Amino acid sequence: MISKIIKALWGDLTKEEYKKFGILAGAMMLIVGNYWMLRVTKDALFNLFVGFEKYQPVIKIITPLLMFAVALGYSKLVDLFKKNTLIYIMCAFYGFTFIILSFLITHPNIVSINDTSKFYPLVSWIPGKGLGWFLYIFLETYGSILIALFYSFIASVMTTDLAKKGYGFLFVFIQIATMVGVLVEMYLVKTQGFSIVYFIGGVLVLIAPIFIKLYLSVFKKELEETKKSELSEKKATGFLEGIKLLLTRPYVIGIFIVASFYEIISTIIEYQMGVSALSTLSHQEFAVFKGYQGLGINVLSFIFVVFGGTSIFMRKFGLKFCLIAFPTTIGLIVLSSYVSFLSGLGNNYMMWIFLWASVAIKGLNYALNKPTSEVLYVPTSKDVRFKSKGWIDSVGLRTTKSLGGAINKISPLFLYGTVVSLGIVGIWIFVATFVGNKFNELQEENKIIE
Repeated sequence: MISKIIKALWGDLTKEEYKKFGILAGAMMLIVGNYWMLRVTKDALFNLFVGFEKYQPVIKIITPLLMFAVALGYSKLVDLFKKNTLIYIMCAFYGFTFIILSFLITHPNIVSINDTSKFYPLVSWIPGKGLGWFLYIFLETYGSILIALFYSFIASVMTTDLAKKGYGFLFVFIQIATMVGVLVEMYLVKTQGFSIVYFIGGVLVLIAPIFIKLYLSVFKKELEETKKSELSEKKATGFLEGIKLLLTRPYVIGIFIVASFYEIISTIIEYQMGVSALSTLSHQEFAVFKGYQGLGINVLSFIFVVFGGTSIFMRKFGLKFCLIAFPTTIGLIVLSSYVSFLSGLGNNYMMWIFLWASVAIKGLNYALNKPTSEVLYVPTSKDVRFKSKGWIDSVGLRTTKSLGGAINKISPLFLYGTVVSLGIVGIWIFVATFVGNKFNELQEENKIIE
């Protein structure tokens, strides 16, 4: 009976395939679950050290410029190291940095420069504490670079058929980890404060590479036979190759739009939610409120994927249907939120309406849009999967967030934000149709984008 249920939800996976996805799920649970544990503290700490309402749109705008430099360095590292070696290096970097940050959150004055220092004129123009700006941007790079690196590794050891069958299974465990991560954050922030959250986060990142090492060891023979060219060193193509492929391949541009345009709309709604919530909540209460948001997002995603929603939709209706369904749903959510706003509800009510709108958008992104957009990378070359994907998940996603941040500076925000959001949805549906058709064409002709 259990095997029949599993087969109905996720397809006919063999014992060997369950082993593959089980090991990969272990790594992704640590990386993504940890990200959500830390992510829900981001706005609260930024408000504590800098100021959310005034400067959150500003940091959304400037982050892509910083991520551009980060993406350059990351693309260069892709050329210099094998992907598994790069995972070990990046996990060590992020793990130890989070541990250091756990100490600095409790003692922020250690890295503060007072007005008597000769370096003060160099930093006096920065609002609030520099630690708040660094924490926010560092978490942004973690969500872009490290998570994208792990997803790229998974795509590099997948076939299209296996991805369609197993990604739903994989995302069930990822969603379990995200829910646990958010619940741990909510408990620890209430009882212990922010510092311990970052210490635990650093330790978890340092453990994750063990699963990658295990995967390479268990499936060494198979990888050598079927993916030898992918796992061996390859002639460097230059660290700008990723953005070159992104700008010159319509299919890759389509992936960028499909994977990132939701961030514009989500950023607008989240800012409205934050402003409404901070008018009545303290820093710690806001962190817990953000925890409710994170928990809601991941509970929705979990419900969707645990019943095989992702796999069933992809297998029954096809990838193209999944790509179009997400922006269509977002359009309906935006219209519903605007109607609620026009009814004249106060901040105490609107912050919850914005929260549920954000939960619906991001929950469906992680449950439906993220798995389907990841499958789009399967018929692509290594440079597209690692370099172009690195640009999309770092600079690309942050650029769309910055567009949302820029819109947040407009008044009246809700009116213009709604109009812009619906226009974005229209463009998005058109591009999703193109990408879905192109994917099917590549599969039929057994070609890849390179």
